[in-house]
Amino acid sequence: MKRDGSRISTHEHEDILSWAEAREARPVEVRNFDGEKIKDRVRFRFPGEEYPDESDLEWDQFFDIFDREQLEFHFEDIADEAMENRNIYQFRPRSY
Repeated sequence: MKRDGSRISTHEHEDILSWAEAREARPVEVRNFDGEKIKDRVRFRFPGEEYPDESDLEWDQFFDIFDREQLEFHFEDIADEAMENRNIYQFRPRSY
């Protein structure tokens, strides 16, 4: 895990799983429509959310895609009191 102020970057599965479980987030894959290039192939679904362009993934499937695409997970380390911002994250190409 790499920290830059309140921003944290990691590719460690345990760190990602812990972050997601704390927010009851589930991994999903974004489906491709008519050959369109979709920027984010994987993302998280939070309670109360559901979008027609997503397919559920098991954690092992998610981490297989995550590792194969050499992704890195970026998130803000903010207090749980800031509920409106605690689910902010990104997947980016791995930098280390």
